[in-house]
Amino acid sequence: MPSFSFDSLATIYDATRGYPPGVDQQIARDLLQFVQATPQTRFLEVGIGTGRVSFPLASQGHDVTGVDISQKMVELLIEKLRSSGWQEEQQPWGSLPDEDTSRLRQVMRFRQSEPPALMRLVISDMTELPFHDSSFDIVLAVHVFHLVENWQQALREVLRVLHPGGLFLHCWDEILDSDKWPVGETWVKIIHEMGGKVRPGNRQYRSLITEWLREQGLHPEIIPLTSWEIIHTPRQAVEHVTKRRWSSTRMVPDDLFETSVPRLEAWAKDYFGDQMDVPQPGIQQFVVCKTEVPSHA
Repeated sequence: MPSFSFDSLATIYDATRGYPPGVDQQIARDLLQFVQATPQTRFLEVGIGTGRVSFPLASQGHDVTGVDISQKMVELLIEKLRSSGWQEEQQPWGSLPDEDTSRLRQVMRFRQSEPPALMRLVISDMTELPFHDSSFDIVLAVHVFHLVENWQQALREVLRVLHPGGLFLHCWDEILDSDKWPVGETWVKIIHEMGGKVRPGNRQYRSLITEWLREQGLHPEIIPLTSWEIIHTPRQAVEHVTKRRWSSTRMVPDDLFETSVPRLEAWAKDYFGDQMDVPQPGIQQFVVCKTEVPSHA
């Protein structure tokens, strides 16, 4: 089975998952400092989407390659590049030494003049990366493995294309004290009670991936990197499910999902009461699970 494509969510992705103004740049600065990047550091993000992490990172003067299976998500990133003055370059696949010509891919290349930076965007499934071994210094993955059917193969590909001594950064956003609002967990319980199944979400996959890396003899280390204040309401949390903004909801049959919505809304009305539209402060953080590829590999 191919990886899940975000084509259907592309137009609302940044509005529902984007960072507040300035937070994306801070995440990029923190990441660059964290890996001690130089202008020569070569980055790859698997599942780059609209570039909410890699676009600000590249804009600060770096060489970034992005891979995604969703043409529509990449098109939105291309719009950002063009509107920010990046210039497109026409070079066929195979023009760079790391590009595996036995795996022909659609590629778009962009250059920023100041500070000098490159972005290469490739339409590809991350379970079959079209690059030669040991091609990158850093590989980023943010909120993506729970959408990949064969996530173990995707991880093998990530490790394959990293230089010995390179870093794999598995990243996610996390709201502190999110257990106080068990909206997603309640919806999953409702679906199960109705005889359906919900594919595990990003939170469950974090531990699966960390454990898999340990089984390979690696040493992943989880580090909170950037934090910021947020204001949200219980209704927004409920609508994240009922409006199918959560990717897991897209994998449930329409008829079952539609039946689950009024049940979730009734639960929320009882659980939150008159607090449904009361803004609540919170802290969100960008977390990195860092894994170094052994130099002797």
